[in-house]
Amino acid sequence: MALPHELVARHVAPYVKALVALALSERGMGQERIARLMGVTQPMVSRYLRWGREYALGKLREAGVPEAEAVAVAEAAAAALERGDVERYVEIVVSFLNHLLATGALCGLHRRVSPVFRDCSVCGRVFPRSVDPLVEEVREAAETLASAPGAHLLIPRVGSNVVAARPGARSIGEVVGYTGGLFRAGDRVAVVGEPVYGGSRHTASVLLAAHRRWPPLRAAVVAAYREDCLAALEEAGPVARAGPHRSPGELMRDLEEALDHLAEGEAPVALASLGGVNLEPVIYVFGETAPAAVRLLLERCLPAAAAGGD
Repeated sequence: MALPHELVARHVAPYVKALVALALSERGMGQERIARLMGVTQPMVSRYLRWGREYALGKLREAGVPEAEAVAVAEAAAAALERGDVERYVEIVVSFLNHLLATGALCGLHRRVSPVFRDCSVCGRVFPRSVDPLVEEVREAAETLASAPGAHLLIPRVGSNVVAARPGARSIGEVVGYTGGLFRAGDRVAVVGEPVYGGSRHTASVLLAAHRRWPPLRAAVVAAYREDCLAALEEAGPVARAGPHRSPGELMRDLEEALDHLAEGEAPVALASLGGVNLEPVIYVFGETAPAAVRLLLERCLPAAAAGGD
C-alpha cells in the first residue's frame, strides 16, 4: 500500500515542480539556470518543459489537486526562486503538499491506488488545527480576506501573508504567520499551509520593525501595490514609502529607514515597498489585530481595486 507521502512524491510533486520550471522558463530563464535554482538536473528540467503546462495540470487534476491553487502556488514559488530565495521556494511547495494531505484533497486518489484505505482519516489527525488564540486570530483574518468577493485583486503575484505578534514580541518565533501564504487563484484567494509561530520570515520581520516603534501595531497583511489603494489608505493615516530597492539584500534596511522617518509621529497604517530588481512592489497594511489589518485593507482598498480592475 502507498503511504500518503509516497502518493505525493509519485503523483503530485513532480507536476508541481514542472509548473514551477515552466513559470521560470516563461520568465526567460535557460534550462541550466532553472536546474541550479531548483536543485535538479538539466535533463530533468528538459523533461518538465516537454511535459508542458496542460499535461502537468491534467495530471494534477487527476490526483484531485485544485488547478487554480496549483497554478498560483507555482507562480509564487517561481517568484521566490527568481529572487534567489530557495528556502521560501521550499516552504511554499512543502506547505502546499501538506495542505493537500491535511484537507483531504488526495483521499480519492489514495483510495484508488490503495483500496484498503476506505475510510482513512490519518492525514486529518496528523495535521491537526491548533487552538492557540493568536493562531486562531490569524486564521480568522486570512479566511475573512479569502472569502471577500474581489479580494484576489489585492493579492501580490508573489503571494500574501497575514501575521500577528505577541505583545512585546522581539523575534520571528513570537509571530504567527502562514507557512505557505495566500495566493491569487483565478478570481479567488487560496489559503495554503497553516498559521504557526515562525511561519513567515519576511512579513514577520516587517511587522516586528513596526511593532518595536509602535507597540500597538501587532499585525500586518501584505497587499498588491496599487496607487489607488495607497491613496485610500492615506485617508486613514500616515503611509511610509521605501525604495525602489537596489537589491533584495537592502530591502529590509530600506523599510527600517522609512519607518524611522515616521517614528516620532503617529503610527502608520501602511508601509509601501516600491520594489526593485527581482522585487515586486507591495503594501504592508498594519493593525492592532490581524482582523483589524484585514478590515482596513478591505474597506480602503477593495472598492478602488474593484473599480479599477487588474
